[in-house]
Amino acid sequence: MRFGIQKSLMGVSLLALAMPAYAQDAAEDEPKDKEIVVTGTLVRGIAPAGASVITVGNEQVAETGASTTAQLLQTIPQVGSFNDFQAPVAASNFVTTNRPNLRSLPGFTTAGASPTLVLVDGHRVVGAGISVTTPDPDIVPPSLIERVEIVPDGGSAIYGSDAVAGVINFITKKKFDGIEIGGHYGFADKYDSWDASVTAGKTFGDASLFISYNYSQHSELHGRDRDWVFYPLDTIGGAPGSPSTTATSLLCSPGNVSAGFVGSGPATGLGFYGLTPTGARQATLNQCDASDDASIYPREKRHSVMAGMNVQLNDNIEFDVRAFYTDRLITFSEGAFNGQTNFGPSFLASFGFLSSPLFDANKAVGGSCPTQVAPGLIFPLPCNLFETQTVFWKFGPADSINTRNHLKTWGVAPRFTANLGGGWEAKWISSYGESRVRFDGFNLNALGVNAAVSAGLFNPYNPSASNPAALAAIANNELYGDTRQRQLNTKVIVDGELFALPGGGVKVAVGAEYDFEHFSPRNGSIIPGTENTGSNGISVNGTTIIAAYGPLKRVNLSRNVKSAFGELVVPLFGADNAMTGFRELTLSVAGRFDDYSDFGSTFNPKFGITWKPFDALRLRANWGKSFVAPSLADDELAAVNSFNVANLSFLQPTAAQVGTTINGVVIPAVNGRQQIVLLGNRPGITKQTATTWSVGADLDVPFVDGLRLSGTYYNIDYRDIIGQPPFTTSTFYQNFVGTPTITLNPTQAQVDAALASSSQINGASCGANCYVIIDARKQNLSRVKIAGLDLVANYVRLTSFGSVDFSFNGNIDLKRDQAAVSTVPYTDQIFANASRFRFRTSAGAQISGLRAQVSLSHSAGYKLVPAVGVGTTQNSVSAFNVVDLFFKYDFKGDDMLNGLSLSLNVNNVFDADPPVYLKQNGLTPGTNGFANGRTLGRLVQFGINKKF
Repeated sequence: MRFGIQKSLMGVSLLALAMPAYAQDAAEDEPKDKEIVVTGTLVRGIAPAGASVITVGNEQVAETGASTTAQLLQTIPQVGSFNDFQAPVAASNFVTTNRPNLRSLPGFTTAGASPTLVLVDGHRVVGAGISVTTPDPDIVPPSLIERVEIVPDGGSAIYGSDAVAGVINFITKKKFDGIEIGGHYGFADKYDSWDASVTAGKTFGDASLFISYNYSQHSELHGRDRDWVFYPLDTIGGAPGSPSTTATSLLCSPGNVSAGFVGSGPATGLGFYGLTPTGARQATLNQCDASDDASIYPREKRHSVMAGMNVQLNDNIEFDVRAFYTDRLITFSEGAFNGQTNFGPSFLASFGFLSSPLFDANKAVGGSCPTQVAPGLIFPLPCNLFETQTVFWKFGPADSINTRNHLKTWGVAPRFTANLGGGWEAKWISSYGESRVRFDGFNLNALGVNAAVSAGLFNPYNPSASNPAALAAIANNELYGDTRQRQLNTKVIVDGELFALPGGGVKVAVGAEYDFEHFSPRNGSIIPGTENTGSNGISVNGTTIIAAYGPLKRVNLSRNVKSAFGELVVPLFGADNAMTGFRELTLSVAGRFDDYSDFGSTFNPKFGITWKPFDALRLRANWGKSFVAPSLADDELAAVNSFNVANLSFLQPTAAQVGTTINGVVIPAVNGRQQIVLLGNRPGITKQTATTWSVGADLDVPFVDGLRLSGTYYNIDYRDIIGQPPFTTSTFYQNFVGTPTITLNPTQAQVDAALASSSQINGASCGANCYVIIDARKQNLSRVKIAGLDLVANYVRLTSFGSVDFSFNGNIDLKRDQAAVSTVPYTDQIFANASRFRFRTSAGAQISGLRAQVSLSHSAGYKLVPAVGVGTTQNSVSAFNVVDLFFKYDFKGDDMLNGLSLSLNVNNVFDADPPVYLKQNGLTPGTNGFANGRTLGRLVQFGINKKF
């Protein structure tokens, strides 16, 4: 029976990362009288026709040294986080969980749903996150994983929404008899981690019980802790009309000033100046590295509990139930308070600066004002309506900007399996779960800063000279988020053999499913602790710094989904009628109808074929439709829809674009006019759709016993991708002019309509002085066509001392064509700016009780088009190679050492740094100076495990 299970798993693991011996070990806890159920098909005991399955066994999990599932997925080239961190975006109130992204599809960081479906034991799990409804895979401790099955193929015909890029199914251990304790301790330069787990279970007669507890934690890494994290030089501009300069960052302490002069003719630049600690002008710029105090890997603590029970109620009915609870806290810091204050014509008028003690409008136009100072200041301010200044400032402790992301989630999943006789089986599978995520992001109140500056209470030239009460008011602020989710999922599946053909039995599976989701967010910028009460606001010296507000409104959204599905598998040729050229020929067809109570219905089919012309070669192909439903987090009521008025250079077309015709529209000059930016969720967001197909082959090499080679070509056409228009990029106007996203020279009626659609107004409406309305709300936008190859090799050979083995799993991108919106043509993005070839390869040996293995993870280098860098031009990014070592010794015998195992992981043995990347990204200071991967550095981890 053990050999049979091994052969079955080899059959279904067509793209196995595991060695065949480990596939065998992964099935050790499977019931011996049950056919193995695999991911990607509804029919028991067979591989999904035409598809590939990546299988990671529990032994492989141990070899990675992973203490979280996110770290485990970083070793799989088909996952976007390969050779990188899959850390939550803890510094923003959005993607606050680790959610994997097969095939690196776009829209991943903005849409509430994900194109990769995550399952636990074959069923859906409640979503968790502030603005997302996908589950957090880190609820499953690696110590409880029996195996992970990944189907990197469209799967909506089987599973419904989200399975565009594929399905990741975490299969947990089913039975346990005895007690097992274990743990790891790891350390790297300025970093440490440890985890511990205990599992206890008992099998008696036809019943078994187990419970397991796991705790893990790791410290935080800042940019200053790794020399490969730095701010490169960049060309930095100030307010419109002012010049630019080369610097790392101007947001320093002391700060800097960019001054310009805008008249009726061409702008005349006045230059950049540094500030002394007292706010006086100096010729030398102050520069700093903003990445030093930013976290590149957050601090985390996690408690997880999982319990299960399995009972054979009688000869025909089995009952299984699984329950879990996870409590996870993530903390993240981003440095001192910082910002920039613009003094200029329209900005001053909009925010009341014309009456501010910081401004004197009586000075002669164009005249000099060397003695003009504001009360308490010694730096000259704009002295006429045509001068502009941008003041860059920074103050406070290095951890002033920080976040806490606290997730609590639990669920229970009962299952009844009934033997109906004649090979037929019925399953009732249900799950219920709840999650709550609280996000506390502490930063300055931006509107409060503007109010304090306009009243002369906040001094951007010398923040320490500001009014203490005003400074305390604007600093006592947080971006608050509290989202609760509930999900009930229940389905019935009946499968069996319809009739027999010469090639084997025709098998069918049919079923129905009901899913209920509830999403309840509450978000806003508040004084900490006032989410339930609201605030009367804060006034200083008679000026309102923080406006009054009421309690944060909780939004309650829900929907249900009714589904019907089926799958038919037809073996035309098999063992009983095999002939030359047709050792096996199996066809499959599947389809699923989903009816959503909020956006409508959809039907998705899939067809597959597997053909073995001879015993050593299997050919396979499949084609299907898939979709991602808009999540409840994408509903217009789920976000704060805001109307924002600004006058910032990155919101305007480039100088080269002004006056040209783009998509049939002539781009007008800005002439100092302001921009309106709408943020939130646009009404009417609908499903994202995809057409997927793949072809592949698996070869058991006849002349090399134990060697299997596999290859798969895949193709995905993904449309109506939910995202936010990239309005801060230089290509924004090029891609979006002529679409509803950009409204140039808006009329008063259009401005009024934008105001009416917004629940939060930031800045006075610009009226006739509006240049553009940018609808940057989340919406259905882009489309992408991707294609690539998965290449796999597995080899194992028994020896006199044990065995030797080798494995290779690689992914090659062959095509990535993307269009920003459906009205513009595709652009080829495959030739540059991203790694196209990724692989992980391992070689190991088993010598009695000793396991030794070396692994290499490789991300290929790539060209940069256009080149980046200021001063030094960079045309390419280098490859990133990481070597890992693993050793494990299992003690055998009848003494106390029996069941004891010791392990040693040395990840990134040579302490390799990610490649240099000289383009600065000012929006995320923790991700500058490097590209093509990240690493904790050389991480040494010791492990111990004991079974009783």
